Amino acid sequence: MASAMEPIDLQRLEEAVVVFYRSNSQEQAITHEFLTEAEKSPLAWRWAWELMQLGKSQEVQFFGAITLHSKLMKHWHEVPAENREELKQKILETLVRFAGGPKIVLNRLCIALGAYIVHMIKDDWPNAIEEVIDTFQQHRIPNVSVDIQLWIMLEVLQAIPEEAQVIHTSIKRVTLRAEMGNRMPVVLQTCEGYLNAQMGRHVEWKDDAESYSNMIRAVKCVGTWIKNVGFSIEGCVSITGVLLEVVNKCYWPCIRSGDGCMSSDENELAETCLKTMINIIIQPDCHNFPKTAFLLIKMFLDSLTEITKMEWKRDNNNEDIIVHIYMLFVSAVERHSTLLLSGVTASDPELSILMNRMIQEILKCTDKPGIYPVEESCSTMALAFWYMLQDEVFAMPIEDQKLKCWEYIKPLYAHLTSILVRKSEQPDEKSLDKWSSDDLECFRCYRQDISDTFMYCYDVLHDYILEILAAMLDEAIAELQTNPTQWTKLEACIFSFQSVAEHFSGDESRQIPRLMRVLSEIPYEKLNVKLLGTALETVGSYCSWLMDNPAYIPSAINLLVRGLNSSMSAQATLGLKELCRDCQLQLKPYAEPLLNACHSSLSTGRMKNSDSVRLMFSIGKLMSLLPAEDIPKYLDIIVSPCFEELQAICQAESKTPAARIRTIFRLNMISTLFSSLNTDVDDELKDVQKVQPVLLVMQKTMPIFRSIAEMWVEEIDVLEAACSAMKHAIMNLRSAFQPMLQDLCYFIVASFQTRCCAPTLEISKAAIVMFYKDEGCKQLMQQLLLEFILHSFKLFESTPEQNFSNISDTMETFFGCLSQIIKKIPQTLEDKTLAYDRLIYYAQRAMTLPESGAIRTSIQFITNFVMQSRDHSHVTEVVLTSGEQIVHTALLCVGYLTPRSQVDKFADIFLALNKKYPAEMAVWMKSLMAVANFPTQLISPAEKTRYVSLIVKEKVNKRLLQQHLNEMAIKARGLAEKLQ
Repeated sequence: MASAMEPIDLQRLEEAVVVFYRSNSQEQAITHEFLTEAEKSPLAWRWAWELMQLGKSQEVQFFGAITLHSKLMKHWHEVPAENREELKQKILETLVRFAGGPKIVLNRLCIALGAYIVHMIKDDWPNAIEEVIDTFQQHRIPNVSVDIQLWIMLEVLQAIPEEAQVIHTSIKRVTLRAEMGNRMPVVLQTCEGYLNAQMGRHVEWKDDAESYSNMIRAVKCVGTWIKNVGFSIEGCVSITGVLLEVVNKCYWPCIRSGDGCMSSDENELAETCLKTMINIIIQPDCHNFPKTAFLLIKMFLDSLTEITKMEWKRDNNNEDIIVHIYMLFVSAVERHSTLLLSGVTASDPELSILMNRMIQEILKCTDKPGIYPVEESCSTMALAFWYMLQDEVFAMPIEDQKLKCWEYIKPLYAHLTSILVRKSEQPDEKSLDKWSSDDLECFRCYRQDISDTFMYCYDVLHDYILEILAAMLDEAIAELQTNPTQWTKLEACIFSFQSVAEHFSGDESRQIPRLMRVLSEIPYEKLNVKLLGTALETVGSYCSWLMDNPAYIPSAINLLVRGLNSSMSAQATLGLKELCRDCQLQLKPYAEPLLNACHSSLSTGRMKNSDSVRLMFSIGKLMSLLPAEDIPKYLDIIVSPCFEELQAICQAESKTPAARIRTIFRLNMISTLFSSLNTDVDDELKDVQKVQPVLLVMQKTMPIFRSIAEMWVEEIDVLEAACSAMKHAIMNLRSAFQPMLQDLCYFIVASFQTRCCAPTLEISKAAIVMFYKDEGCKQLMQQLLLEFILHSFKLFESTPEQNFSNISDTMETFFGCLSQIIKKIPQTLEDKTLAYDRLIYYAQRAMTLPESGAIRTSIQFITNFVMQSRDHSHVTEVVLTSGEQIVHTALLCVGYLTPRSQVDKFADIFLALNKKYPAEMAVWMKSLMAVANFPTQLISPAEKTRYVSLIVKEKVNKRLLQQHLNEMAIKARGLAEKLQ
C-alpha cells in the first residue's frame, strides 16, 4: 500500500500513455503493466482530473477518462461518503467541458457518470435518472447544442444498466436490479417520446446525421434496458409500435421515391429497432403474458411482411434489413412456440391464422431465392426452427394434441423437403467466379445443416419423403435431357437421398432401386465432376441396403472403381470402405477383380496419401475373402512395396522431413491393412486357413519395426504410427499373435530404453491385457509390466517437480493404461515386487497438475487400485499406509489446487475409500479436517465438521457426493459470495 501511495510523475505518465497508443505491440506490452499499476493507486482519483485538462493530447485525456471510469468501477470503497457529492459535481463539470469533443473522451465520461449513478441510485441519489433526463432533455446546459445534450443524456442512460451488470458495489444484485426496474418506465417514456418527436419531423431528420445518431442511441438505450433489466411485455406494446413505425419510415421512402437501396444510416437505425424488438419478445417471463405476446407477434407480421414480400428476390439491395426481420420472426416463434402451436389444437381462429401467417413467413425465409451465402443470407437462420417445431410436436404429452399437430405439420415438411432440395443446389461453373474460398466453406456448412434438416423432415414424413425426392429426381433427369449442362439439380436430388439414407433398410423396394439405376446410368464424363463425388458418397451411404439387395452391388462396384481413378478418389475410397465393411461376404464373387482395380489405382501414384491409406482398409477386407493360396500373391504386390520403402529409408538413415512423411504414410497404410485383414470371416474359410496373413507379415517385418523405433525415437508421430500398426496386429490376431510376443517385447523395451512415451505405453497395455491371463505368456507379461512401470518412473524421476506439466500427456497415458490393466486383469496385483507405494505417490502428483487428462486418469488409477486392494494383503497394506496422504491430496485439490470444473472427478476416490475402508476413512477425514486452515482458511471449523459427516456417509450415491464436494470447493475458494 505504501508503494501504491507514492506520487506519480505526471510527465512520465503522459509519455507512457502516448507510447501506449502510438507504438507497436511490444512497446504497448511494456507500458500496459505500468499504466495498469498506476490506475490501481488511490492517487489516481486526483491525477485522472489533471490528465483531462484542456490542452492535453487526446490520448492523455482519454486515459484520464478511462482511469476515472476504472476507479468508479472497481475502487468505489476508496471514496469517503462526505466526498461523493463533490465527485458528482466534478464529473458533471468535466462532462460539460468536453461537450464539444473529443467524443471518445465524452463517451467515456458518460459511462463514468452512469457508473456513479449505479452506486448512488439506492439511497444517496435516488432520483438521479430523472435529474439527468430533466437536465439534458430540457437543454439546461448553456453553450451546448441541443443534439449534443440529447447525445449525452442517451449515452448516460444506456451506460447505467450495462455498468450495473459488472460494477463492484456493496448493493446486492437483486436489490440493484429492483431499483433499476423501478426506473424502467421513465427511461422507456423518455426514449419513446424522443422517437415520436423525431417521427413528427420526418423530412428534417432524414437529412440530419446527428438526428440519425441520436435516434439509434435512443433505440439502443431501450434495448439495453430491456436486455439487462427486463420489463413486462405488457408495458412494451407502445414502444414496439414506435419501433415498427421507425423501421417502415427507414425503408419505404427509399423504395418508393429513391433508388431502392437504403442508406447506411437507414439500415443501422432499422436494424437497431429490430434487434431491440427481439430483446422485447424473448424476455424470460414473457410467456406469462400470452395475449400480449399474441398482440406483439401480430404487430410484427402486420407491419413487416410487406417488406419481406418486396425483398423476396436474389441479390436484393436491402438484404441486411431482411435478415433482421426474419431473425425477429424466428426468435418470436421459437420463444412462443407453445402459444403458436395451441393455434392448431385450440378453437381460437385468430391464433390459428397467426400461426399460419408466421409459418408461411419462415417457409419464405427458408426458400429465399438465390444460393446461400453469395446471393442471399437469410435462409440459414430458419433451419433451426424446423428442428424445434417437430421436436415440440413430438414432445407433446397429450396424444390427441400431438396427432393433431403432426397432421398439421406434415404438409409443411413435405413442402420444406422440396425447398431444401432446391436450396442445396451448388453454384454452377458460370457463377463460381464471384465465390471466395470462405463463401465455399460457408456453403459446405450450410449444406450440412440442410442434410440435418432432411433428417427432421424424415421424422415427420417417414417413407413418404422418398416419394417426394423420387418425383424431384425424375424432374431433374428430364431437365438434364433437355439441357445437358444443368447438372446442379440432379446433384442436389442425389445429395438429398444421401442425407436420409440411414433410415432405410433392405426392405425398401420402390425408390432406392430406382436411385441405384440412375446412379449407374448417369454419363458422368459429360458432367461436372462434383456430381460423381456426390454419387460416390451416396453409394457408400446405402451400403446397408445393398447388403440385403446384392443384385445392385455390381453396378455400385463399377461406379466406385470409376471414382478411384478420378479427382473424386477421396469419396470413392470412403464409399468402397463402407461397401467392404457392410457387405464383405456379399463381395466374395468380386473380390479378385476389385483387388486388381484397387492395386491399379494405387500404382498410378496419383492418389492423395490419405486416400491410399483409406483404400488399404478395403484391400484388407477383400484379401480376407481370397483362398489361402492366393493371399501371398496380393501381399507381395500390394504390401511388399510399403516394407521395401521403409527398409530403404532405414538403411539410408535418411532423417529428412520427406523421409519422415513417407515413413508415417507407409506405416499408416500397414496399420490400416492390419485392422481389416482377417481370414476368419466365415466358417468355410476358418477351416481352410490356419495361419493369419498378418502374422506372416509381422514375422517377416519385425526387424524393420525395430529399426524404425531406433531411427525415429525422437519423432513421436512416427512412433505412434509404428505402435498403431502393431496394436492393430495384436487386436486383429488376438491369441494368434502369441508367436510374435517375444519380438514385440524386445521392440517395446528397446523403445523404453531410449524414450518413454504414450504410443509405447499404449501398445504395452494392449499386449498385457490380451496375454497376461495365458499361463504360457504370464511370466513374459509380468516382466513387460515391470519394464512399463520402471521406465515410466525413470521419466518421472528425471523431471523436475515444477516441470511435471511438460510430461502430463505421458502421465495421463501411463495411469490410464495402468488403470485399465488392474481393472481388467486384477491378477497383476498379485505381483509383490511392484513398487505400489511409488505408483500411489506419482498418481497423487498427477492429481495436482492443472491438466485435466492427468487428473482424470490418476483418479481412475487410485480408485481402481483401492477397489481391488482388499483381495491382496500386501496391496491392502499399501492403502492403509498411504490412505491418509491420498485423502490429504484429494482435499487439497478440491479446496484450491484443481480447476473447479474437475472437482466432480474426486468423488470416485472418496466413494472407493468409503466402500473399502470406511472406518479408516472416517478417522483420516476427521484428523485432516481438524488441522487449522486446512484445506484453506476460508472454510470454518463448523463447516468442516459438516463436510466430514456428509462425505464419509456416502458409499453409493456418487451424484450427491459430487454435490457435497462442489459445495465445499466453492466455500474453500471464497466463491460463495461471487456466485450469488
